[in-house]
Amino acid sequence: MTRSSYVLATDSCCDLPRELVEELGLVVLEFPFTLDGEQHFDDLGTSMPPATFYAHMRNGSAPTTAQVPMSRYLDAFRSAAVDGMPLLFLSFSSGLSGTYDAAVLARQTVLAEHPDADIRVVDTLAASAHQGLLVLEAARRRDDGAPIAQLEAWVLGNTQRLNAYFTIDSLAALRRGGRVSDWAAVAGTMLDVKPILRVNGEGELVIERPVRGRKRSLRALADIFAKRAVDSASSTVVVAHADAEDDAAALVALLRERAEICQVLTFDIGPVIGSHTGPGMVAAVFWGPERES
Repeated sequence: MTRSSYVLATDSCCDLPRELVEELGLVVLEFPFTLDGEQHFDDLGTSMPPATFYAHMRNGSAPTTAQVPMSRYLDAFRSAAVDGMPLLFLSFSSGLSGTYDAAVLARQTVLAEHPDADIRVVDTLAASAHQGLLVLEAARRRDDGAPIAQLEAWVLGNTQRLNAYFTIDSLAALRRGGRVSDWAAVAGTMLDVKPILRVNGEGELVIERPVRGRKRSLRALADIFAKRAVDSASSTVVVAHADAEDDAAALVALLRERAEICQVLTFDIGPVIGSHTGPGMVAAVFWGPERES
């Protein structure tokens, strides 16, 4: 099957740039978020640029997120079924959200209405740029002619090989989300702790280790990359950031010092993950050994 013979879909937590999404012909279901009492939909920065979103957070706003509405799944899945188009949906991690479960329920609902429809839902166990790179590689394989069943099998067989490590600038957002205690957040701020976090094999965010100071945290990300990256000379690496363009550029330079890299894509982290990590997050996503638990 070619690109025109099946639909490749995901949700806006993928954080891929809007221009790239349009170029790849992806269907993207938008997450809602609430900022200063007003609901918005994450349209990949079209109506609210990332810098504007993070400026609100820096000024004290505490945005919240919710799941993609069930109606959005049903509309997308029904549209494909009515058109006789198979659909492969790559979902935000079940370890961080109920999004995958909602997509599975929507699939079951549409299949009850259209028993002959071909709708496939895959849990990427990934988020943000981590999810985005997996979707990007899937789209490239689709465009190379991979049938939908082959592409589904490739995603299932490779999601654990995609490594994601990141650092945050402040523990405040993690404290608000209950991931660190009030005491730990205060102590960490006093000691200038910039923790390194990762996405584990269950698709959950876990703290890898604390690092003191921003420059050290960026070097720690580069050291992890040097140790774990596989085939970087022939694959794409993503560096993503939450309104931290200079630090992202510094990390790219550090990665290139440590290994030959075929391509580095740099893009913004959107409101779905950014609401929970805060401005200043910088992430490195790359292919490597299977993720640790």
